[in-house]
Amino acid sequence: LIDAEFGIDLERIEANSFYYCHRLQRITIPLKNDLIPLDTYEQRYKQFHGCNNLTTVDLVGVEGMYNTISSLLLESWKDEMNQEIDRINQELPVTPTLGKTGLIRRWIISVIDRLEHCKAEHNRLLKEHMTLLELAIWKAKLDEKVDNSTQKVQTKRAKIDKERAREVKRITSGADIIIKNVLPFLKLG
Repeated sequence: LIDAEFGIDLERIEANSFYYCHRLQRITIPLKNDLIPLDTYEQRYKQFHGCNNLTTVDLVGVEGMYNTISSLLLESWKDEMNQEIDRINQELPVTPTLGKTGLIRRWIISVIDRLEHCKAEHNRLLKEHMTLLELAIWKAKLDEKVDNSTQKVQTKRAKIDKERAREVKRITSGADIIIKNVLPFLKLG
C-alpha cells in the first residue's frame, strides 16, 4: 500500500490502522478534529506508527474551506492559512517515524483552529466596517442640502427637536437597504 485515499465521510482512523506500513507514502484525508483518536490502552496516537516513508498528506472535501480562505479580507490571513495547510508536507518528511501521527493530528487541529480564528476576525472587521459605512451614509444624508421650501420647515423642526431630525435622517439615509444588500456578499460561508 503506497497511497491511502479516504472520502469525506471518514469519521476516524483507529490506532494501528497503518501500523508499520513501510511503503505508505501518501494519505488523503478529510479535515476533521477527531479524525485521529487516542489509543486508550497505550495512551498514544499510533495510527501511522512505523510508516517511515509517509511524506504527504492531501485533503479531501475542502473546496468550501478554500472558498472561505479566498474570501478573507486580509491577504496576510490568506497567506497564513495556505502556509499552514502546506506546512504538513514540509515537516512530515523530516519527522521521525514515531512522531508522524502526532504531527498530523496537531496539524489538523491547528488548521481548523486557525481557520476559525480568521473567520471570527473577518466577521469582526466586517461588522466594524459596516458600522462605518452606515455612519458615513448617515453623515452624507445629514450634510445633504434640501430645497428652500423644505429647508425652512426642516430648520424650524430641527430647532425644536434636533435629535428627532437626526434620527429621521438616519432612518431615511438608506443605509439599512445598502447594508442589507451588501452584507450577504461579504460574509463567509
